[in-house]
Amino acid sequence: MLEFYQIIQGWHNPFWDGFFILLSFVGSVPVYIFLFAILFWNIDKRFGFRLGVLLLFSLTVNSWLKDTLHFARPIGQPGIRSLYISSATGYSFPSGHSQAAATFYPYILTRLKDFKWKFWSVLVILGIGFSRLYLGVHWPMDVLGGFALGILLVIAFTQFDRLLFKIPFSLLFKLGLSVALPLLALTFYHTKEGLQLAGFLIGFTSGYFLEDTYLDYQERTSVKFSIYKTGLGILCLAAWILVFSSLTHRFLFLYLPVYCSIGFWISFILPYLYQKIGWEKQRAD
Repeated sequence: MLEFYQIIQGWHNPFWDGFFILLSFVGSVPVYIFLFAILFWNIDKRFGFRLGVLLLFSLTVNSWLKDTLHFARPIGQPGIRSLYISSATGYSFPSGHSQAAATFYPYILTRLKDFKWKFWSVLVILGIGFSRLYLGVHWPMDVLGGFALGILLVIAFTQFDRLLFKIPFSLLFKLGLSVALPLLALTFYHTKEGLQLAGFLIGFTSGYFLEDTYLDYQERTSVKFSIYKTGLGILCLAAWILVFSSLTHRFLFLYLPVYCSIGFWISFILPYLYQKIGWEKQRAD
């Protein structure tokens, strides 16, 4: 195994170190939240909702397996160079970054049939997995296990959601589930990323159910107004995260309410704002 790491880390330099750190960051929860937002505002809000639920479930399973199996990471092993260890929380198997990538992108590809999207998505998935090896924070079996679990969960979820999301639950019941299920997931996924994703899902799903009932926001607009919506939305989100960044780093529990407000902002406040200023009505031709 040491020879494997000597091969992939033997050609390291500052450029490749920075590149793979960036690629690994692309597989983190904040990046997925930004992608959720773009999908929700501009493409398909219901699909974005399902994707959020699936990713939370996938990473909850990942965290539970890590805590159950207790496999040690390669960090600190003689001859293995480890970087970006702040992203290496908890135990080693399976790789959370690899499983998240193999959950997020394949589920999107159930809707996008174009070969070029499949090609680039496969490259991103493989690249995120390889970055965890180059950075020396996972074993090869961690990455392969994450890939396998992510794909299996996507297959299972696509069958399950055809039934689940057609059940006519009341709004009050949906709001209760929006809070209860992410909090339940936190009992297994009790890391910084777990607080971020659980908080986001509480706000995001609650806002989605309220929006679907009271606003019925129409997400598809012209390209120009999609750019306007995305630019304003991401600017607001980045500013909000920046304002609270120092506090959340000092007090981890604050990730839950801060990301809850981010989720609600994405799924309810901004759609309401876009309706009021008329951007929603600028439909695509």
